[in-house]
Amino acid sequence: MTTEIQELDRQIAELQARRDKLVREHKSEAIKTARQLVEQFSLTPAQVGLGSISRKPLPPSTKRPTTFYDPNRGLSWDGSLSSRGRKPAWIAQAIADKTIEFFRVKVQSATTNSA
Repeated sequence: MTTEIQELDRQIAELQARRDKLVREHKSEAIKTARQLVEQFSLTPAQVGLGSISRKPLPPSTKRPTTFYDPNRGLSWDGSLSSRGRKPAWIAQAIADKTIEFFRVKVQSATTNSA
């Protein structure tokens, strides 16, 4: 019984290999034909229905670096007010108390002066 299963597995592998070879051949022919038609008729990606495909990847969304940080509560704020609502309450309180500079993140330079 196991020899019959092994024979079927061998046949499946052989058929899969033949199928993969045919798919590769047909795919390369389809690409060749598509390129010829695009070149012959000066088609654009939008005309072929590929308007949303871009060769350049979208830039990663960049998050503003943290400008203010409260180490006691683990709260941070990037200092931005660009369509994001009001200042956080702890920032507003720090401004009122004139202690805002205590929460400002100190940025160290990546270059060091070596003498």
